[in-house]
Amino acid sequence: MSIPSAYTGDPTDDDGALILRHIVGLYDAYLAKDRATADSFIAAEATMWDSEYVPLLRGHDALNALRDARPPAEDASLVVGIDVTEPVIDVWGDVAVAKHVFTVRFSDGRPDEVVRNTGVWRRTDDGWKIFHNHEDVVHTA
Repeated sequence: MSIPSAYTGDPTDDDGALILRHIVGLYDAYLAKDRATADSFIAAEATMWDSEYVPLLRGHDALNALRDARPPAEDASLVVGIDVTEPVIDVWGDVAVAKHVFTVRFSDGRPDEVVRNTGVWRRTDDGWKIFHNHEDVVHTA
């Protein structure tokens, strides 16, 4: 994946572009089934609203428990692509809010899934990390 062309920030030194590269990196890690890399973008104490799970997730342990509980039919191997569009990233010092849409493409013939996502990011000693993430399925294409 590459940075969507709709983003107008400087991809070499702009914090918004760096966060967008992290978002793309997170989805690339998901596609590669690389939890460790995906989790490296997420603060250990992050909270998350998952599009298919109602309670608020708190931290890596809760996220991994949800991942492990998903049925095999929802295996990441069915996902053949994730396309990021419409990024809007606002940065205020060491805090940022990143909004984007992503489309999930599947290998089993089911319709694409369009999801809107909002993430609250914070600059830490280890770089930018997600501290809260919220996603909602908008529709299937």
